[in-house]
Amino acid sequence: MISNTRIRWKTRSAALGWIALIGLSGCAHGAPPAGKSQPQRPNVLIILADDVGWSDIGCYGGEIQTPNLDALAGDGLRFKQFYNSARCSPSRASLLTGLHPHEAGVPVLGTPLNDRCVTLAEVLKPAGYHTYMVGKWHLGEQHTPVSRGFDEFYGMLGGFNTYWKEDPFYTRLPADHPKRVYQPGEFYSTNVFGDYALDFMDEGQKTGGPWMMYLAFNAAHFPLGAPEETIDKYETMYRTKGWDAIREERLAREKALGLVPADLPLTPRSVVPANFINRQTGWADKQNPAWDSLPADRRADLARRMAVYAATIDIMDRNIGRVVAHLKETGQWNNTLIFFLSDNGACAEWDPYGFDQLDSPKNILHTGDALKTVGGPDSYISYGSGWANASNTPWRLYKHYTQEGGIRTPMIVHWPGGLKTKPGATTDQLGYITDFMPTLLTLCGAEYPKERNGVAILPMEGDSLVPAFSGGKLPPRTLCIEHEGNRMVREGDWKLVALAGKPWELYDLHKDPAEMNDLSAGDPKRVQTMSAAWEDWAVRCQVIANPSPQIAGQPIDIRCDVTPQGADGVILAQGGDQRGYALYLQGGKLIFGVREAGKLYTAAVADPPKDKFSLEARLETTGAMTLSINGGPPARGAAPGVIAAQPKDGLSIGEDTQSAVGDYTAPNTLKGKVENVKVTAGK
Repeated sequence: MISNTRIRWKTRSAALGWIALIGLSGCAHGAPPAGKSQPQRPNVLIILADDVGWSDIGCYGGEIQTPNLDALAGDGLRFKQFYNSARCSPSRASLLTGLHPHEAGVPVLGTPLNDRCVTLAEVLKPAGYHTYMVGKWHLGEQHTPVSRGFDEFYGMLGGFNTYWKEDPFYTRLPADHPKRVYQPGEFYSTNVFGDYALDFMDEGQKTGGPWMMYLAFNAAHFPLGAPEETIDKYETMYRTKGWDAIREERLAREKALGLVPADLPLTPRSVVPANFINRQTGWADKQNPAWDSLPADRRADLARRMAVYAATIDIMDRNIGRVVAHLKETGQWNNTLIFFLSDNGACAEWDPYGFDQLDSPKNILHTGDALKTVGGPDSYISYGSGWANASNTPWRLYKHYTQEGGIRTPMIVHWPGGLKTKPGATTDQLGYITDFMPTLLTLCGAEYPKERNGVAILPMEGDSLVPAFSGGKLPPRTLCIEHEGNRMVREGDWKLVALAGKPWELYDLHKDPAEMNDLSAGDPKRVQTMSAAWEDWAVRCQVIANPSPQIAGQPIDIRCDVTPQGADGVILAQGGDQRGYALYLQGGKLIFGVREAGKLYTAAVADPPKDKFSLEARLETTGAMTLSINGGPPARGAAPGVIAAQPKDGLSIGEDTQSAVGDYTAPNTLKGKVENVKVTAGK
């Protein structure tokens, strides 16, 4: 309940890291719990593509040659409704941790995983798995894959680099482990990732135990590049057909494959939402143009760009084929669980013509002999929003956005030894990228820990996909996603979705899976209910800040219940190093601190209980401070008066998330539990 004078918080036990129990091993390889009969556990191979759209690969309707992925789908299971988190780093964080991106500390690109999460590698390693990563990390360079649970790594720590040049963009970790040597002109990242995948699978097999590999290709992310002989397979076709015909053909194949309803109409060409680049190029909020409306030289340039894009996917598929062949040759095929998906929808950055320089309106119209340089080692190109629209057929919009084109991904599951569905089956069950953690905990005999390195971690958010592997149903769920202010909430077949700063739109995906008929005006009650669910989720998952008490110029009364599991840590804090208040444990003392004009004033209880206790702290209008435990006699202190202005730092519980109110270093996370927080101002 929120009012001008009172705010109540009820906290979930470990939601913000306030419970710590057993430690998590970060180094040693453990084993399944003793005393239990363990079935053979699968090897796990998670293959993540980069910026690949829903309809690009053959088994989802595409014309790009992907026979190896098509074969996995033909013997496996395809999800028709599987979602990612709309963009690169957020999706990778959710895949690895089972948390929403903001909870894991990765709301945007390239920020590091925080200390409130564990990765799949960190969870599977204590269960006896050897853990390997090849490819794109893009979760900051402060913490590398080997510091987050992977035994071996080769790939790119950043988000997008050339396909053609190893140094300084590609890294081997641990740094003293064997590294392949490539001759000049030999390096192409997708093939190199295939090489290291085979090396690490051999190493995993030699250990005699199960292994997990995360194979994260940078195909088909810009700057697009591929060998000429592969580009040549596609260039004439794309120039002849163009994106309008490609969209029509893909939709027809999707219907034939049973991936979309037979009566689904082709959506109009998507608009290009305004961004910082297309406001300069004149394409902001305009629809992608008809292919036939473009001049011949522009069509030739764009066809070349799309051919390069297709070639990167073609070569990725060949390397997936190398991995599959190796698993078969080494006797690991039947008991290797393979997943394939993409991190977001196809990339429209930033307008229909694409770019020739990162984060720039620069576009070169390549003509004549210059066309053959596009996609080579010296070019830097994207393919633009018109082709991205085709890659996401039949869905609207693209990467960055929470319409279906931004978040619906192909998802293939293949496991000869464990999948119980018919070969080539599809499922309508709704899955999300947080679901890998609970799925692999179930299948790999691992346990989700309560803490990592002494810091309590958040409960995982996903649902296990295992029931779908035998044709069963997954539990109903309310699913929320946010990126850059773009947002969605889905309950059953109902989806509420909005662009940043725009009003909600409501769709019935059962009748209207392509989001063409906005029902929000006719069903305001549903909009209100679903938007409230999104707001609750957004606060809980740290997408938007907790509403904080308005304490400026007012007396404050603070009450809560605390179960400490250590002698130090912040119970709660509001404010920072200039003004605010905090309750915290320090050296076994319970301290109530009030800071005003940069100076700290305190009241302290020297020996608080070691088990659960209730506390009350008060700051009076006069500046008198009191702190009592379980209703006992108060400790006293004195501040100059009330806190004069509203602190900029909001209320945080279990830590001080920004600058420190008290005499400690933020965040000074508490080991233990804080419950029943009530802050009352003005009485």
